[in-house]
Amino acid sequence: MNKREQFYKIVIKEYEKRNLKHGQVLRENIAQDLYAIRLNLQRYAIEHGNTAGLEEMRSMVTETISKVQYLSNVLLNVVLRDFGLKRALEDHFLSINNNNEVIVDKHVNNLDFSCQLLIFHMVRYVISAIVTEDLPFFGIYLHVEDENLHLEIIGVNNNYLNKLKQTNSKKIKKLQDRVNLLEGTLAFNTDPQEHKIVVIVKLN
Repeated sequence: MNKREQFYKIVIKEYEKRNLKHGQVLRENIAQDLYAIRLNLQRYAIEHGNTAGLEEMRSMVTETISKVQYLSNVLLNVVLRDFGLKRALEDHFLSINNNNEVIVDKHVNNLDFSCQLLIFHMVRYVISAIVTEDLPFFGIYLHVEDENLHLEIIGVNNNYLNKLKQTNSKKIKKLQDRVNLLEGTLAFNTDPQEHKIVVIVKLN
């Protein structure tokens, strides 16, 4: 890799980091506050009766929420936005370790953007919860089947899994909660012939 490519990667990484942070602020703070305001307006309308002025305020809040959601979607991973989920996931996995084996189903790019965004954040969280410095190599296989997303992480052994459950228990719990929200399953396969972690979630 030449210096120009290295510089480009550094710029893109910093740009993505900043955009992701701004997007999180919009989603987790401003959007939540707006939802709370809208709920309070709805509660007030139920208790005191609806008026034209109140309805206008509710419409303004709803429109602002839509704008915030749009902006938070724009402030995304640049590769995801411009090249699709397959490329974004491959780049993310290889950035962790160039020796990793990555296979991503090309059909994930045919999913609607909101679904791609959901998958991207879910997969990143899976990796942050499961992959540690003690795992020098792992294989990742991601494909879509029967409207379900299948993510397999190969190359983990019993010792690693046991240590992971102890040291990353909070992240594992949060990951399980996220998977449950998507009506999915999280399985730690300890078959001595094939050690792997499998995550399956519904896409609709």
